[in-house]
Formats: sequence, C-alpha cells, structure tokens
Amino acid sequence: MSTKLFGTQWVGDVLVLTLDTPGCEFNIFSHEAAVQLLELLEGVDRERVRALIFRSAKPGSFINGVGLMMAGTAQVPEDIARMTETVTRAYRAVREFPAPTIAAIRGNCYGCGVEFSLHCDYRVAAHTYETHFYMTELAEYLFIPAFGSTQDLPRLIGLEGATEALLWGQRWSAPEAMRRGLVDACFDDASFDTGVELFLDSVLDCGSPKRWQVAPWELPPVPPDFEARTRERIANLPPGYQPVYTECFELMLAASRREVADAAHYQREVEACGRSVVNPLAKAALSIFFVRRLAQHHSLREHELPPLTHLVVDAEDARLASFAEELRTRRVRGLSVEVAPWAPPPDAPAIRVTRYAPEQGPLPERTVGLAVDLVEGALQETSDLVMYAPLLGAGLPVVELRAGKGQPQDVARSLFALLHRAGFHPVLSNATGEPVLHALLGAYLGPLVAHVLEGGEARDALATVRTLGFVRSPSVLIHALPRTALAMVLAPHLPGPVALGAVEQALEALATAEARGAHGSVPLADAVLISLLGFVTRVLSERTLGHPTVVDVLARELIDFPLGFGSLCRYLTRERAARLLTSDAVRALLPDGPILALDAFITQGRDFYPQAKPASRPAAAQTEPTQRTEAHSTERAPRAMQAAPASADPTERQPSAPESSLPPRGLHV
Repeated sequence: MSTKLFGTQWVGDVLVLTLDTPGCEFNIFSHEAAVQLLELLEGVDRERVRALIFRSAKPGSFINGVGLMMAGTAQVPEDIARMTETVTRAYRAVREFPAPTIAAIRGNCYGCGVEFSLHCDYRVAAHTYETHFYMTELAEYLFIPAFGSTQDLPRLIGLEGATEALLWGQRWSAPEAMRRGLVDACFDDASFDTGVELFLDSVLDCGSPKRWQVAPWELPPVPPDFEARTRERIANLPPGYQPVYTECFELMLAASRREVADAAHYQREVEACGRSVVNPLAKAALSIFFVRRLAQHHSLREHELPPLTHLVVDAEDARLASFAEELRTRRVRGLSVEVAPWAPPPDAPAIRVTRYAPEQGPLPERTVGLAVDLVEGALQETSDLVMYAPLLGAGLPVVELRAGKGQPQDVARSLFALLHRAGFHPVLSNATGEPVLHALLGAYLGPLVAHVLEGGEARDALATVRTLGFVRSPSVLIHALPRTALAMVLAPHLPGPVALGAVEQALEALATAEARGAHGSVPLADAVLISLLGFVTRVLSERTLGHPTVVDVLARELIDFPLGFGSLCRYLTRERAARLLTSDAVRALLPDGPILALDAFITQGRDFYPQAKPASRPAAAQTEPTQRTEAHSTERAPRAMQAAPASADPTERQPSAPESSLPPRGLHV
C-alpha cells in the first residue's frame, strides 16, 4: 500500500491539499506524489470546488521537486521524456483545473517546486527566511529544467527577471519575489493563514477568478542591449558550461517573444533537458547535493536548533549591529535577536556575541567572538568560541565556527544550526592556529600569485582557473579583502620568501586583469590542484575539519570549486594525483608542503571517498573518455591545455612533458 502524501481538507467549498513527504525534512514531488495528485483531481467533485489551495506540512519546505533524482538516473537523452511524463501530466492537471488554484508557499521553493507554483493561477508566500525561491538546475547541477520554466517565467515576469532567476540562479526572498511578479502577495509568517484566506476572498470576489481570465500585468521592458550582455556573460563562463547556458537562454528568448506556448514548445524544453543531464559535467555536478547533506549531518550530529535561541549582540559595535539586523531581516524561525550593551551573560540561556579581539582575553562561557575582518595570524585564544566571517561584505556568507576548549559543544552546534537555517554556510573547525579559511584561500590563490611573481600574465592565471571550471573570478575574493592583510595570509603558501609589496602588486594585477582572450597554463593548473590537495590532506590529517564532505562544501562555497568535478575530495583521487605534472615549472609555483603531500598521498594515502567501479554506459554518455583520449593521442608531441570538447576534463592528461617542450601557453579562452 502506498503512503498517503497529500492531506485533504474541505473548508466550506474550498479544497486544501497539503503535501507531506514522509521521513524527509523537505517535500519531494515524486512520481508517486504525481500519481496521487492526478487521482485526487480526477476524483474530486468539480461542481463543489470553488478554489483549490496547495500547502506544505513542513514549515521549512514547500516543494523541492524531483528533477535531481531524474537527472541522476537518466542514461540517454530520451530517458527524460519518459521520466517526466507523469509529473508533467500532474502539473498540467493543476493548470487546467477549472477552479482557481493557489500555491500557499511557506518554506523554500526550489527548482521543480517553483515550476509547480507556475502552474497554479496564483502564488502567495510567507515572509520568513526559509521561504525563498531558487532555480537550482543550472546554478547547482548544470542542466536545463524540464517542467516549463523556460517557457513560463519569461511570460510571467519578463525576460530579464527570468534570466536572473533561471540562468544566473538568483535567490529571491518572498518580498523580492512579489516585487518581481513571481508571487502575488506576501504575508508575515504569524498572520500567513489569515492572509491566505483574505487573498482567496479577493480572488473569489472578482468576476473572472482563473488567471487566464484576468488581464495580464504589464511586463517590465527589456533593455535594448540585454541580449548582447547576456551572451557576453555566457561567453565568459568556463568552456564546458557555455553550450547548456546558451541553449537555455535561447529557449527563454524565444518564449519571451510569444504570448502563449503550445505543447511543441514545452517538448523542446524537455528535449534540451535530456541532452544536458547526460553531459558528464552535469553527472559530476549532481554529487554536490549529497555531499551537502552528509556534511550537514556530520557537523550537526543529530543536533537540532532548540525551539528558541536568544542571541544578544553587542550594541557598541556597528559591524555587529549590522550583523544582528541581517539576522532580524532574515526572520529566522526559532531565533530572537536583541541588540544590547555588553554585559556578563545572565542566567538565562542566551548566547552573547561580541566583537572578537585577541587582546581582550578569554571570553566568558556562552559568549561568541565574531571576527568580521581578516585576522592576521592565528585566532589567539584556543578557549574562545569564535565565529570568523571576513567575507560577509562580499556576499559570501561563509562562517568558520571554532569551538574553543572547555566551551559547551551544544552552543557551537546550536550556532551551526542557526547559521545554516539563516542561509549562511557554516563550517565547524578545530583550528588552533591559522584559520581554515586562511588555509583554503592560500592554497587557491597562492599558485596564482606565484605565477604572476614568476613573470606570468595575470590574465593567463584567470584564464587557467576558468578553463578548469571556476565560474567566480579570484578577483572577487581579492577585492573583498584588505590587500596587505591578504598578502600576509598568502605568504606561507608561496615558494620561498617574497617581499610583501611584491605580493600586493601581484594581487592587484589579478584583481584588475581580464581573462577574455587569454591562455590557460598547464603548469599553473597542475599547481592549483596540487596545492588544493595539500590543503585537503593537511586539514583532514590534523582533524581541523572532521570529514571530507565538510571540506567539499567549504571549497564549493568559498572558492567556487568547479561543479563539473563533483567535489574537491571526490575529484582528487590517488589515480588523478599520480597524473598531475611534477615538472620544475610546477614546483616553482609551490612551497614544499603541497609537493610532499602529493607524494605521500600517492604512495601511502587512500582516496577520500571509496571509488565505485566504472559501469558500462550507453554510447551517448561515453563521450568524455573517448574525446579526452583523442585530444591527447593525436599528437604524441608535448601538450598544452588544448581546446578539448566541452565535456572533456582538462586536468586529466598523459604523463608529463618537460616545460621546454610545451607549445605556447595553453587553451585560448
């Protein structure tokens, strides 16, 4: 007997369907859910129903969709049409239901969940942080959606807004979604149920309650140069990403020029989804979802946020007051924030936050020191509970949370749960010296700075990381941090002593260079990967971070480690490490530590994750190994980062050749 996924409730002549995926903290619109919804809609007395409302039983999740599961199991493009057929029929049944349909959205609405809401006549949302809208497919997993968003979003909110949401993965709060036209109304969480009732009354009181019977609102005009700017931005993406982004934009562009879409237009989207999900880059990117889940589970260790967490933030510090206001604005469920003058912690179970300063001495129990600037050197007091977030101002909400010795572990885990719920990217660290954020920044930026110090072009360094698949430019990190302090952070990660002024000049060159038209460098690509491998082996062997999944999430959020590699620890296997270049050109870009770590990993280490035996794949999915072999066997002569097909992995190459035999630097970007 199948599990009942939809609760049904009649409120007068209004039918309320409430989705509740069992055993899961978020709702999944699965094949089974689609079948049950079709049966419910087919069996309902349509003469009785004046309106149909969809709700969620989970306060933190409306619908997260089913696209990820389908993408993970598809082997050939044609699989997607078969896999989506039942869900598509359910979505279409909602759109064609004779009474007005309302999506009452409380909790996050991701991917296929957004697309489900688009098939409803109206959308209303609760104003909580967890209620936000995010099209994950391209931004997180590199495949085109399959349930109509490329066709519906441009006609609902305009081409520019649709592109920002779908192509560039902007996350919108409930108020922002209302401003954009994605939702029709937004209500405070405490009065959400009343707000839904009032909105329903307004719909039923109008003469033509179905959306298609109401005059459409005027779409925002598209700037004249918008198409050209979007295509230029796509051209600046890593080469392997460009085809899928281009195809998705073409679908939206065509949809924006039509008033209605027919079945053939939606079918083109499904076919495009099928082509994109079997791309090896998309297959690799899917693993990051499961890595995130495991990392969160490992960090929390079943610890949940208490029913109410009370945070008291020092009012005398403007930066901390700003942080408190940010938390207030996000309206985090289960959190109250008070800005008050600093005082010894009371008996009440509040967590106090003060500005971290090494000279202030050890902090009292249940007190957190928040460091919002780049700390030079170590976080001094190992007994302190410290939150370290030097990149908040750059829009990178990565927070290193270091639980001091003697501090109650429940406080650290409560803070982790709180920050995670509020949309930050927390990581629990056991660092006793250099912060783990410093170590990762140094491992990533160090080889790029060394390349410039050796006389290499800064733009070639940027082209190298783009070719590897890094979307975010290193200049974002460099611009966000004080130049001198960042130079001091990088010093231990450079080969040999270097004048601080020279490091600052190299950082300035990287911050202002433009990668377009530049060439990637093979030695530099290898040096970056070796340096990151050195970081991984160090933080795991020293137990600075407790699990490879935690390392992977940090690398993804802080340095934008490429989605096409899956994750840092999954990608850096002993087999791949053994194929990395170890020429003099590479050694010149690295200190001794990462090279020694590479040698030890190859001879004595083991892979960070168990490696599954390769399974046979249909011919359509086997392009990557074949193309890579062709790219490197057609000419036995020395190599460079050649213009391989989009799905090829530019870092897996034949055994190394001497630097002197390489053609002029690398792959033209």
